[in-house]
Amino acid sequence: MIKIQASVSKGWLNKNGGFVFPDQYYLDPLYRLEQDKKINRFVRDYFPDYAIYNMEDNLVQAAFVTENQVLVGAIQPNMILAALLGAQFSFSETTDSDVMGKPLEHISSINELPSLDKILEHPLIKELDHQVAAILHDHPELQVIPPFFWDASGRSTIHGVITTSLKLTGDNIMTTMMFDPELAHAIHQWIVDAYVILIQHYALLVNLPITSVHVGECAGTMISPELYTEFVVPYISQLGERLGPIRLHSCGISDHLIEPASQIRNLKIIDTGSRTSILKIRETMGKNFEINVFPPTEVLRQGAGQSEVIAWLDKTLEENQEGPLQIAYHLESDYDEMNCLLINDELRNRGLLK
Repeated sequence: MIKIQASVSKGWLNKNGGFVFPDQYYLDPLYRLEQDKKINRFVRDYFPDYAIYNMEDNLVQAAFVTENQVLVGAIQPNMILAALLGAQFSFSETTDSDVMGKPLEHISSINELPSLDKILEHPLIKELDHQVAAILHDHPELQVIPPFFWDASGRSTIHGVITTSLKLTGDNIMTTMMFDPELAHAIHQWIVDAYVILIQHYALLVNLPITSVHVGECAGTMISPELYTEFVVPYISQLGERLGPIRLHSCGISDHLIEPASQIRNLKIIDTGSRTSILKIRETMGKNFEINVFPPTEVLRQGAGQSEVIAWLDKTLEENQEGPLQIAYHLESDYDEMNCLLINDELRNRGLLK
């Protein structure tokens, strides 16, 4: 049986439902809760026959979401880290958000990395802590989902080390890895330590045991297997040892990273797309290893023929060799909805849909 999870983007919601996402949506958990309830009803009415959800792309697990959950600090993890270093949030009312500034762009020495001793004293963390405490006190009927978590499963969520260092330093991390590897290693170690401190803090604050870690190494495909082995694998392995089983996300064609990624300790799921070879993952990781895959953009976009969707699905199922598989897609404003829904329909017609 194949699992499938589908969701809608903020751009799609704005285009089709007129929803907007002001700063308050990200900074006021109770405002977001009410907005999300309206969005949830809209999505259910729009897709009455399909399990399609309003959720952050590929991060939420629908089975662990209820109507009484309130998200505090539901902001992309590397954006939070950037804000702790001085970057400013840049929230868009119609699309996904970002930050302004690269706080470590001009770093040239390990000594310039800030101490982590006071990270929990930062005003942003204090404000998020206050929001958690206030909701726990004033709204005992609600379940608080804290920063770095997106549902009640206990799966924490962060960006990978190279993806985060790219957000903090800009393109400089690419040359730093080659010309000042000691500094690159120090930056990546700082990132891991910061994430661990924050995740453990919020898990304890709401009594949510950490069950696993989603690591979004979106930028990993831009570096060689050798650089990935040296500057990524050891640090994600630390996360696997210090926090729990790893779900590794990789954007883009990732065939060249499958072998080095297989060296990550406590790796339990690979989540990838863009025509990455499912067969190569199976051959490397074995038949019982879980693979999560999303279709390539070119078969979902407007103008793509449905035969392209079927061809991709046939190849994916063949290469998977009946191992554990989840297919996911995130509806963007320029996707062909019928191409997306065809995946659900085909799996259902073939008796494969869980």
